[in-house]
Amino acid sequence: MGSRGVTGHDIVLLKDILDLARPGGHPPGRETVGQVLRRIEQLIGSDWVNFQDMNVGPRFRRSWVQFVSHGDEGAAWGKELVEIDDDPAVEVLSHYWWQLDCSLVDRTGRPSVSACCLSLGERTWANHPANTEYGHGVDELLLAYPHGGPGGSLRILAGREEGRPFGERELVLMELLLPHLKPLLAASLEHEVAPELRVVPERRPLTERQREILRLVATGMSNRQVCRQLGLSENTVRKHLENAYARVGAQSRTEAIAWLRDLEAAAG
Repeated sequence: MGSRGVTGHDIVLLKDILDLARPGGHPPGRETVGQVLRRIEQLIGSDWVNFQDMNVGPRFRRSWVQFVSHGDEGAAWGKELVEIDDDPAVEVLSHYWWQLDCSLVDRTGRPSVSACCLSLGERTWANHPANTEYGHGVDELLLAYPHGGPGGSLRILAGREEGRPFGERELVLMELLLPHLKPLLAASLEHEVAPELRVVPERRPLTERQREILRLVATGMSNRQVCRQLGLSENTVRKHLENAYARVGAQSRTEAIAWLRDLEAAAG
């Protein structure tokens, strides 16, 4: 299935999805998103598709999951979703999160489309702990948007439980949809989930020194250049950066810089 080209039926489904997502067209909410998910399921030949509001700060949390699968539909939120995310298998996924393309939107702060097998290889994904302990499928395809501050995202995740993994065809189809779906998803989340139930990024404040060093690093300075600018030792600068990474849940200076920029942009 992954090897066939785009068909006339695919074009019809794409047009339907774009019409549903068009601002000012269909009302945002569970019904419209459900129609989009059903068409995506047909378009890419998946066994299930869901829409998630997610935050991967100090704790992995979701406030809304809406799914379609073989004609069945449903949603989870609130206490039910907290219990699901407290499953030990989620800890396995969290452990490998920053090594996988599922974290691409968190690392870059930009919308992304990715597929596990295209990224890792079919055999590697089949035996990866994130799949054997959590995913339990042949492949997953993700479309994701940054939303709500550092660590926050809106995601459409699709999976195949058997058969062939997703191919370039499905990746391209989702990339065609990437510029168009976020307004509907964001508005639907506002419509369906009470503000007190939405996940918000847990921000541990940086010290003034950590912010100062990160701002200099963001200009392209190396650690040694920062040392000269501030009159600090390399070991001190390195330690400040390591502590800053830990506070914001970043795995690299690039992620920490993106976090700081998002935070300062949100503050105006």
